[in-house]
Amino acid sequence: MSSDRDFKPKFNSTAEVLQKLLEDKAGPVSDQYLRWKLWLAWEEVVGKTVAENAEPISYHNGTLWLCVKNSVWMTQMTFMVEPIKNSVNQKFRPNFVKEVRLTLHRR
Repeated sequence: MSSDRDFKPKFNSTAEVLQKLLEDKAGPVSDQYLRWKLWLAWEEVVGKTVAENAEPISYHNGTLWLCVKNSVWMTQMTFMVEPIKNSVNQKFRPNFVKEVRLTLHRR
């Protein structure tokens, strides 16, 4: 005679399935979940000064768009693109961000 306990090792809980979808390399769902986490942790990832002068506004297929406060910071940020990309990839997932683009316009 079998019991309910016999099935537990064979099936994942809903929470485990959702966690796998969101954190593994599952595709668009995973990427958007990581995007959301990046928006929430932006200051922690790039530091207070950068976060006050540039904010993420879009992420699609590995391209992260940042809206920069003004043209002075736009110039400064061109030198910080690689360190920002590396910091994000280190904290989230290798190759999550392949390119960082800068804009003065919030579209």
